[in-house]
Amino acid sequence: MGSECGPGGSQSRAVWCAHSEGWTTLHTNCDQAERPENQQSCFHVCDWHKDLYDWQLGAWNQCVPVSMRSTGAIQRPAVCLHGEEGIQTREVGCVQKADGVPAEDVAICEYFEPKPRLEQACLIPCPRDCVVSQFTPWTSCSKTCGTGLQNRVRFVLAPPMFGGSACPNLTEFQTCQPGPCVGPESLYSLRVGSWGPCSVPLPRTARQAPPLSQGKDVSVPRRLRKGREGKEAKEAKEGSEVPTQSQPRLSKEERMKRKEERKEGRKGRQAAKEGRRKNKETVKERVRERVRERVRERARGRGRGRVKDPETKELIKNKRNRNRQNRQGGKFWDLQVGYQTREVTCVHRSGNADALSLCSQESLPVTYQACVLTKDCEVSDWTDWSPCSKDCYELNGPTGEHTRTRRVHLLPVGGGAECPELEEKEPCTPQGEGVPPCIV
Repeated sequence: MGSECGPGGSQSRAVWCAHSEGWTTLHTNCDQAERPENQQSCFHVCDWHKDLYDWQLGAWNQCVPVSMRSTGAIQRPAVCLHGEEGIQTREVGCVQKADGVPAEDVAICEYFEPKPRLEQACLIPCPRDCVVSQFTPWTSCSKTCGTGLQNRVRFVLAPPMFGGSACPNLTEFQTCQPGPCVGPESLYSLRVGSWGPCSVPLPRTARQAPPLSQGKDVSVPRRLRKGREGKEAKEAKEGSEVPTQSQPRLSKEERMKRKEERKEGRKGRQAAKEGRRKNKETVKERVRERVRERVRERARGRGRGRVKDPETKELIKNKRNRNRQNRQGGKFWDLQVGYQTREVTCVHRSGNADALSLCSQESLPVTYQACVLTKDCEVSDWTDWSPCSKDCYELNGPTGEHTRTRRVHLLPVGGGAECPELEEKEPCTPQGEGVPPCIV
């Protein structure tokens, strides 16, 4: 059996010299340099080779539009309505089952089963561009005189999908000039930095964790350390008020001047605190207004969306059931909200950064905002292959087809990686003793 099967066989064919009119003539009348071979080596296939060789199927490549592969005058549609037709390709080879080494001849696998197809049709979904809301009204000017800043924001309603255009800028700034400055306010102006990356806020336990000792002697008990610190502060205060030999006594005008400076500093700190409080109140009021608007929209939607037609109700019910089955009990969207911050500094006219309290505190720009974290698409594992579409056996006839699918657990959010292919198809031939032959 071994000598009759496998490599080392020989195939032959007849080669003769023929006239252009069709009758046979002598070999010497033809060019011997162009004479084809009349023998070649071959692999003699036997039935037991079916257990040693099989087709190896590569993964389907990315779906390519038909318009990009065709050399004709096919043009891509200007408006995408139901998706675009495409073609996927893959590599198919005949290999040994034991180690995956390519077979000596592709005809070994073709003897038992036709070569699987190398191309298949596919559908490219229409791109979905990012959808954003309208801009909020402009904030009040950051300065009461001179040149200030005001901003407005908008929010992401639907992230881009399937290669759609990215979201535009969500924040806009413009300069404002309430009027000319007369006093010292024109010496300072606000400088607003760019937004940082979107990140997840720390848990409350991490934010409230006490810091390590900052230059304090932790070996000293708290009660003694507190008394020592109070004594040192009192001595430092007395030392600053009582002049030494190296520090001359200040005049009355200088003492009054320093007293006024401390008073101005306290006023500045109070104004900064009041400005931050007003800023928080403004943000809270905007959030409340958005919540109230959503409640009103839902109430209007419930008033308009009532359907009394029983057939329509049944269609809506079936659609909801299909959506629940596709979700498989999980969240189809997983929008995780983070935050991003930016730096707001007060700059002197000379270009040096100074205390924020020296700038106008009436309308400081917000230093933090909410954002959506980027997440990639998540899919389930492949299901089992479906039964073969062909239920009879035919040695050299056409093969059937079986499929397997997987579902989307989470869609990409915030520019994450798109979802892979959700369906695979492969040719198949029914196997087993109970499979009947095909009747032609």
